[in-house]
Amino acid sequence: MCDLEHKQRVSFLPGRPLPLSSLRLLVPPLRLVSAALWQVVQRRDTMDYGLVEEFVTTVLEITPDLMSYREKVQLIMGLRAQLVLELCRSDHSADPETIQPHLSRMRTCIITHREKEIDTEVEASESNFLELVQTLLDDPLEREHFFQDVFPEEFGPMYDTALQSLMWEFLSRLEKLLPTPTFQQTASWLRPAPSMLKECAQSVTQPQTLKTLLQHHRCHGHLFANGIDLVNI
Repeated sequence: MCDLEHKQRVSFLPGRPLPLSSLRLLVPPLRLVSAALWQVVQRRDTMDYGLVEEFVTTVLEITPDLMSYREKVQLIMGLRAQLVLELCRSDHSADPETIQPHLSRMRTCIITHREKEIDTEVEASESNFLELVQTLLDDPLEREHFFQDVFPEEFGPMYDTALQSLMWEFLSRLEKLLPTPTFQQTASWLRPAPSMLKECAQSVTQPQTLKTLLQHHRCHGHLFANGIDLVNI
């Protein structure tokens, strides 16, 4: 076996991720973003929770019925709260100027999604969190105690599991709301135009990207799993 062929086979071993350029050919953009967001929450990449929250907020502003008021507030505030606490942990970022914009977003979330009657539990939760943040900013000793003794208990594994559960619900419902159309459906939405094929084909102008995708699927047994009878097409 030549070195090149060996390298190609090794690169498509089960469990190895596909390059992003090839995934963009295979996976619809929204689903690709959803997968990336889910990975962030799974890995607990807290410093990226702001981007996750912004995506969630944008979707829920357009489709408010996707989640209940309590679910929306718990997810959005939960993500933003974890980010705020991570910022409070560091001396470099634990200052009012850095923290205040995040607290303002949390307040906006409550006001935006508020129903006719005020949810006293949500309001109390926000008030308690604001008080906690203020204490962490004002008192270095209290901050040290909080992150050593309180944080692991109140914002540890159980908190992460609840947040992941809400995120999973959100992404699952979004996926059902916008299922991937077949090529026939997509064709019916395209406006016939001389430049249409050229514009659509631009994303496949790198042969190696398409080759990588097809080789990956072939190595995993996804290609040509079912016979095709041309007579019946």
